[in-house]
Amino acid sequence: MLGFQPLPSDVVKAVDPQLEIVNRNLEAYYDAWDRFVNSWIIIKIKDPSYVYQWRLQVLDFVSRYLPAYKAYLPTLYSEGPRNFVKERLLIVDIDKERNPI
Repeated sequence: MLGFQPLPSDVVKAVDPQLEIVNRNLEAYYDAWDRFVNSWIIIKIKDPSYVYQWRLQVLDFVSRYLPAYKAYLPTLYSEGPRNFVKERLLIVDIDKERNPI
């Protein structure tokens, strides 16, 4: 949502009524971008439906890492990183929807 500008409510409702809350949130923080972002790069696409294919490509990319996760995560979870300081380690368990448990 970075860089998106809030739009009139009727415009977003015409696309998808669920965007109303997104639009309200954009209104709440839109001015912050001017304070914190000095430069922008906009990557322009011809058709937003391209994103579907790109997400599938990400799925393929991520699936290549799953064997490493299966191999290395059990030790990371049981022993922690090498040479870590226990007082400087925070482990956050999350569920399938990325919510903290």
